[in-house]
Amino acid sequence: MTSKWACKTSSCPRAARQRFLGLTNDHPRSDAQARPPEVIELTLDVRWRLLTYLYVPSEFHSGPLFGRRPYGVRHIAQAARGVPPGLLPDDSSAFYLNNCYVLGWSNALTEGDSDIDWVGHWLITPDGRLGRSADRVDWLGQAQALALADEETFVVMLGTWYKPVKRRPR
Repeated sequence: MTSKWACKTSSCPRAARQRFLGLTNDHPRSDAQARPPEVIELTLDVRWRLLTYLYVPSEFHSGPLFGRRPYGVRHIAQAARGVPPGLLPDDSSAFYLNNCYVLGWSNALTEGDSDIDWVGHWLITPDGRLGRSADRVDWLGQAQALALADEETFVVMLGTWYKPVKRRPR
């Protein structure tokens, strides 16, 4: 259920970076920052948040990642949901984003003296499994088609290899 004032992903013709106010990934970067990261660091808060999402029943869970890109490292400082808590996505696509909600996150995290200069994306499947290689390639293709993944922006896929995750009851 959305109000008539809700922003919808399909109503925005620009690339996904425009969903994030155009403030991230477009900062001038050094050649060292342009290389793929050698290390990906997640804060304890980001780890806790993503693990919490892994055990919550739903269709797909996904959302933006916000961080910094010092030399050879992607430091992920924040992970947000793609939709506000308690709201269900308007569709069941893997990468649904509520633009107003994500813009609010982006604005709050990049206001003032923020050192956030990078945006990525995260994904958890309905059964909490990583899926087959073909599934992961398909999801990455979807992310690329939506401009959520490119040469500087990656998707963190979370899940288990073998068994579906035992979800907490609603």
